Amino acid sequence: MADFLRSVPIFQDLKGPSLEILYNFLEERKWDVGETICAEGELGRTLYVIREGEVDVERKSTLGNQVSIVRLGPGECFGEMTLVELQPRSASVIVRKKAVTYALTNLDLWNLYKSDNFAYVIILQNITRMLSRRLRKADSRIVEFLEMAGPAKKTPAKKKPASKKARR
Repeated sequence: MADFLRSVPIFQDLKGPSLEILYNFLEERKWDVGETICAEGELGRTLYVIREGEVDVERKSTLGNQVSIVRLGPGECFGEMTLVELQPRSASVIVRKKAVTYALTNLDLWNLYKSDNFAYVIILQNITRMLSRRLRKADSRIVEFLEMAGPAKKTPAKKKPASKKARR
């Protein structure tokens, strides 16, 4: 179990006692194909780490269609935004291959803060890194989508100001 937890990016760099304390907070849950782990719009308080199986992260389009954003598998997680900001879920997560997850709630995170400040800081730092990577990926996808959508108003590149020497 310790090897698996160390392989999960948000638990990376946790060692020894910190890993044991974290393990005591995690709750294992088994999911069948087709089950909804969390639904877009509901209030969430839990991050899930996938031990086995696969899930689809889906979001409803403005036309009302469910659109798959990404498929996640072992070692990946979802629900991290609810640990950072208490807002409704931004997407639904549907089980595509029978899954086993470990859940960590915002109350668990608070208790981790009180019992092992080091682990708390490492997990939050790793969540922040993961969110940053996902934002960069989303930015790239948006740019590609906009480029494919048709001609856009192009902004000319800014010219660098001439150096003082060149202006003389």
